[in-house]
Amino acid sequence: MRRTSLVLLAVIAMVLLVAQPAAAATPPNDSPSTAVEIRSIPFTYDQDTTGADANGPRFCGNNTSVFFRFTPSDPVRVQVDTIGSDYDTVLSVYTVDGGTNPVRCNDDRFGVASGVRFRALAGTTYYIMVAQCCGSGQSSGGGHLVLRVDEVSTEPLEATLEVATTGTYDPIGGSATIGGTITCSTVSYVGVEGILRQVRAGLYVARAYAWFQGLCEPGVGLSWSAEVDSETAYAFGSGDSRFTYWAGASDGFRQWVQLADRERMTIALRAA
Repeated sequence: MRRTSLVLLAVIAMVLLVAQPAAAATPPNDSPSTAVEIRSIPFTYDQDTTGADANGPRFCGNNTSVFFRFTPSDPVRVQVDTIGSDYDTVLSVYTVDGGTNPVRCNDDRFGVASGVRFRALAGTTYYIMVAQCCGSGQSSGGGHLVLRVDEVSTEPLEATLEVATTGTYDPIGGSATIGGTITCSTVSYVGVEGILRQVRAGLYVARAYAWFQGLCEPGVGLSWSAEVDSETAYAFGSGDSRFTYWAGASDGFRQWVQLADRERMTIALRAA
């Protein structure tokens, strides 16, 4: 009996050991001394940061941090962002000359993606630290990081918004879905909001607030949509509805383009 129990315990222990998830590998750029070198821009880097430690300076945040370094041969205005990452990031830029010298720091410039701009001097090495929000000292978390480094564009931001003239409604739940497309000349954060209103049988009003935010990339554009439920006792159904909306686009820094200001249009709702 004792032998059987020992064998059973051994089998259970082996099963539990196999069932344990493998620890994420430590990224090669887990510390400033092993920072990935950015030899030229534009530069894009994808990596898994879930195995990173909490290394680096703490003037902005250093949870699960990874590092990059950039030494330009000529003066250049640089934009660094984490657009496309799947976790909440914090960006820090600093130099090392007799100590840590902060240059820029940001959290949540493009939604939960971070972004900074700075003027880089020729021959100076700039360290870029990407950490997970928020705080310092935690070595858990992270995710899929997309780091982009490029020269600041001198082109003015131009964007266009299209709202589709047809939408759909759910015959069972009564929700409505509207949408359209957005194009932009530079990477921008866009927002659309408005009130969707439908009068049914000349008497009953279905009404809802519609909202969308997203990132538009030049040459790719953005398809946007918003699914809404009526805030009244009456659901959306087949027929025309009126959409009154506002919209704008921003490069996240200094440029802002207003795409709509209380525009009104008719959207025909059809069964999904």
